[in-house]
Amino acid sequence: MTGKVISLHLGLGSGLPKPQMEVLELIAGFGAKGDRHAGKDPDRAVLVAGLPAYEKAREAGIDLPFGALGENLLLDLDPHHLPPGTRLRVGEALLELAQVCTVCSSLSQFDLRLPKLLYGGRGLYARVLEGGLVRVGDPVRILVTAE
Repeated sequence: MTGKVISLHLGLGSGLPKPQMEVLELIAGFGAKGDRHAGKDPDRAVLVAGLPAYEKAREAGIDLPFGALGENLLLDLDPHHLPPGTRLRVGEALLELAQVCTVCSSLSQFDLRLPKLLYGGRGLYARVLEGGLVRVGDPVRILVTAE
């Protein structure tokens, strides 16, 4: 299974949506260079979301701008169909999906229904195993699927 990068986001300050970027520099064991969450927890280095989360919100009448879920990478595939431990080659970087992202109350600023609607489906945190540049449109290849 393959996909591509739809959108990239960097949390420069507080709040959502995270601003859109054309390129992210991912650093192994650290995260996205310049992101407010980088360097805090290597198992939660970057947040990977999929278009299906935005589609689910849209079907419920909630139109969200990309970056509203707090993601660093938005892919055209659903990371929730991949188990933790799955490795993804995204642009120059190698990521390993680590854990499901909890849905926090910050999503309520867009719509009070959103935290419940996206519970368990907001995105997955990933470790950065190999750093590199990631650009909008880069391919995403699934290298290892954990069992």
